[in-house]
Amino acid sequence: MKIPLARYLEKLERLIDLDHVARTRELQRRAFAFEPVDHIPTVISYPVPEAEWPRFGYLEFFADPTIMLLDQLQDVYAGAKLRDDRLYGIRANYGTGIIASMFGCRTVTFDDSLPIGLAVAPERLEAVLEAGVPDLHSGLLGRALDTVVCFREALRPYPALSQAVGSQLLDIQGPFDNASIIWGSSIFAAFYDAPERVQRLMAVVTEAILAVVQEHRRVDGCPLDEHSGWWNFLDGLCVRNDSSINLSSRHYAALVRPYDEQLLRPYGGWIHFCGRAAWWPALLEVPGLRGINPYQGEFYDLYGMYERCEAARVAIVQWTTPVDARCRERIRTGFSRVLWAEDFDAARRALDHLYATGHADGYLDG
Repeated sequence: MKIPLARYLEKLERLIDLDHVARTRELQRRAFAFEPVDHIPTVISYPVPEAEWPRFGYLEFFADPTIMLLDQLQDVYAGAKLRDDRLYGIRANYGTGIIASMFGCRTVTFDDSLPIGLAVAPERLEAVLEAGVPDLHSGLLGRALDTVVCFREALRPYPALSQAVGSQLLDIQGPFDNASIIWGSSIFAAFYDAPERVQRLMAVVTEAILAVVQEHRRVDGCPLDEHSGWWNFLDGLCVRNDSSINLSSRHYAALVRPYDEQLLRPYGGWIHFCGRAAWWPALLEVPGLRGINPYQGEFYDLYGMYERCEAARVAIVQWTTPVDARCRERIRTGFSRVLWAEDFDAARRALDHLYATGHADGYLDG
């Protein structure tokens, strides 16, 4: 089936409001710098009807860059229609195993979720540790970088889209997340049995990530600071630390944080983690850290977390759980929120409540 890409690009080109984009950039800049803002930067996510924008399965867009581009632009369409506080970024969305695939990890695809990478065989691990940074077009990476170029070329004829839609970095994960994919679950025992080998792997992975960032920006011609989708104005790299939640605070600080620091030192950025991370306060000591993204807020005391983050001038980004009245009163900047609405009309009501009160939470109370 031929996809009418131009029809959808033209539709989105007409919808993009560059003045709104400029206002949103300034809102985010001020909020992430802990300056006063009239409302908390908030993305209100809602389902887009298929009659307005096509939907695709994971296997479909994994196989076809045109379909992947349309899938990535669906979120841009939702934001441009609603005019909430998201900024726009698209990425070559090949899953969490892109960096790991460079080291020989096999990629597995699914119907209902993004691809993942599988650990290398134990007998291959030693070769990985000795070989250094792989070729920058090995594994999935060459294909992903070609897709990045295709995306920019597809948007080039459209002035508003080219200006408003950023080139988001590939999912680079983080040093330990990638190391745990490459090594497999036995890496946790290796923290006790072979910590020097774990550090060697993370050192090589960190070098590889930095090289990929440089190559990505060479092929797309964009600034080295990341266009990170919704939160473009945070800039820098998004380092993902989901696997690290299984580590103690001591192990994180001693064996993982130095490599996170190495990634963030040249660019700044923010650190994402799902689950309950006992070590999160140690992040506030990372030079260049501009934000943290504790994606499952139900595991944390938001009021106490905000107090510590405000003192360190590190924003809390993309908070996903309800914000109670006490926190809404206290938190007026240095914070961003993601809220889900059942449809466009509900999203509009939430947006109106956001403008009236400074927070979208509570829009259903009345």
